[in-house]
Amino acid sequence: MMIDSLLLIICFTIIPFTIAFQSTPCSPKTRFVTSYPKRNLQLAQSLLVVDIPNAVSTVDSFFKSSPYEAAFITCGIKASAADLLAQKRELVKDACGEEIHNAATDKKIDPERNLAFILYGGLYQGITQYYIYNILFPSWFGAGNDISSVAIKVAFDMFVISPLLCLPIAYLTKSVIYGQSWKDGLAKYKYDLVENNLLQTYCSIWIPVQALTFGVVPEHLRIAFIAFVSFFWLIILSTVSSSEMTK
Repeated sequence: MMIDSLLLIICFTIIPFTIAFQSTPCSPKTRFVTSYPKRNLQLAQSLLVVDIPNAVSTVDSFFKSSPYEAAFITCGIKASAADLLAQKRELVKDACGEEIHNAATDKKIDPERNLAFILYGGLYQGITQYYIYNILFPSWFGAGNDISSVAIKVAFDMFVISPLLCLPIAYLTKSVIYGQSWKDGLAKYKYDLVENNLLQTYCSIWIPVQALTFGVVPEHLRIAFIAFVSFFWLIILSTVSSSEMTK
């Protein structure tokens, strides 16, 4: 069951992003033009023959029976996909700036950087957050999903966990990946908090998301739900954290 579930998770996580973010470098109108290569269409069509109810049941059972493994796999895949997209965007941007029209930019993808994101996604965003949200939070704030319980969990997550753990770890991870010191990472984090309204942007997205997480989403699917949303949050965070610090 674990192998079947793994394959299904990979299919339903990676293929939509693979199709959605295929691009044509340095297009005169836009740098990113959505396209649908034949191989991707064939792959997508092959998913249509999957027994959807059975597939959903298999994945659901895997998340219930092996929560930590499922959290690591889901968030590791998500982090890898987000980083590959970011690297591709960087490479296309460099190619456009240098007027190098070479479609084979994926040869420059950094596998070590991607591995670091896989480990960060799997270990922190997957396993650690599962433990925080599904083990610690119920013991601290109760297992209820009434309005008051959800509000307390969301508030603690937004104003304690996120500014003191989640966001600093993201900046420290990025500083390590780019060969910077941990002091540089924390300095950039502090700068973005003060100058770029990082926490306000974070809360504007994650307060409603986490209200759904703790109030509606089944416990064993919380990390998968968060992983889906955080794929797009990572793109926003990448933009904010990559901005230059002005003195």
